[in-house]
Amino acid sequence: MECNSARTAISAAIDGGGELTAAARRHVGDCSECRDWQERAHRLRRRTLRAAAPPAADVEVARLPARFRLHQWMRFVLAWAGVSLIVWNVVEMFAPGSGSAIHLERHEAAFGVALGLAFLFVSWRPDRAYGMVPFAATFTLALSVSAAIDLVNGASTFVRESAHLVELAGLGVLWVLGAAAGPGKKERG
Repeated sequence: MECNSARTAISAAIDGGGELTAAARRHVGDCSECRDWQERAHRLRRRTLRAAAPPAADVEVARLPARFRLHQWMRFVLAWAGVSLIVWNVVEMFAPGSGSAIHLERHEAAFGVALGLAFLFVSWRPDRAYGMVPFAATFTLALSVSAAIDLVNGASTFVRESAHLVELAGLGVLWVLGAAAGPGKKERG
């Protein structure tokens, strides 16, 4: 067997995890250059396998990116806002009454529950904050404007409209988390 054929057999055995043929084993036993070549090929293979699989100590599973660790307290504020909105609005959804006024209040309450659920979801998955900002901003700002109009016209009281303060606080926290998770943000470190 020639060196070229022996080295091809060695390479195939290393890549395929198989054994050398008897002829290749005899050649490697007789040829010091092919024995050295075989040893270098084995070392290279071991190095590439180690480089491809990081050590278990370096693997981090289910951890938030570093940029969210700075905002951990905001996630709790957002969860509080979400639960508050859900509780507040579920009561409104099931209030007794009939007619178009109660119908509109139930619709508003349904949107309030949806916003509360969105806040809860983002408190659990802050990497999704960026996508929730347009929904939360549109809904919260529209309700805040209508609440301000009702307050100015005397159609409502500050206590009744105070739920919108929770919505605004939640929107502010959502905005900050969304800015941390926005598109093009690269993980540092």
